[in-house]
Amino acid sequence: MGIGGKFMRARDLFFIFLVFGLIFGTSNLVLSAEGLFKDYNACIVQDLEVPSGSPAPESAGTQMAEKAVYQIKRYNDKYKLFDTIVKEGGKASKESSSGKKVLIIKGEVKEYTVPTVGRRIGRSFVPFGEHTGTAYFAAHYKFFDKDSDKVIYETDLRTSSTGANDTVEYAMDRNGEALAKIITKSKGK
Repeated sequence: MGIGGKFMRARDLFFIFLVFGLIFGTSNLVLSAEGLFKDYNACIVQDLEVPSGSPAPESAGTQMAEKAVYQIKRYNDKYKLFDTIVKEGGKASKESSSGKKVLIIKGEVKEYTVPTVGRRIGRSFVPFGEHTGTAYFAAHYKFFDKDSDKVIYETDLRTSSTGANDTVEYAMDRNGEALAKIITKSKGK
């Protein structure tokens, strides 16, 4: 076997180890997120911050928090994620934290794109233009432990809505559902 054959064998072995390393390395990252919120009994969702200069109305933060609470409660009915799920600011949020390990969800609106009439019309004329009238909503979420005030997990979620439901409100519903799915997975359910 010549020098070229040894080099090819070494290159092939390196490639095989690289693939195994990637497979096992990423599977550990994915598995590490599961069970992250396992010990929490209560969940408090705060109003999302709306940065100044954002196209989102000031009420978008409150509206998204309400949608997140609704979606988390929906998943809670099926998977029994928390004993208490509330939006911060009410009487129930003060009562929920007594003697329980509390998960606090904070967020910031990153994108709020309303579809225009021109985009909706364009969708009908552009071949495969189903995304021209799309509404988008994106937010950055941080999950805090109430006792230590440490960030446990962070994520960015961007959702869209097209077709008959091309409203930002519908994209916000989907964003709340995506948040509930992350919580469900992180609870190990």
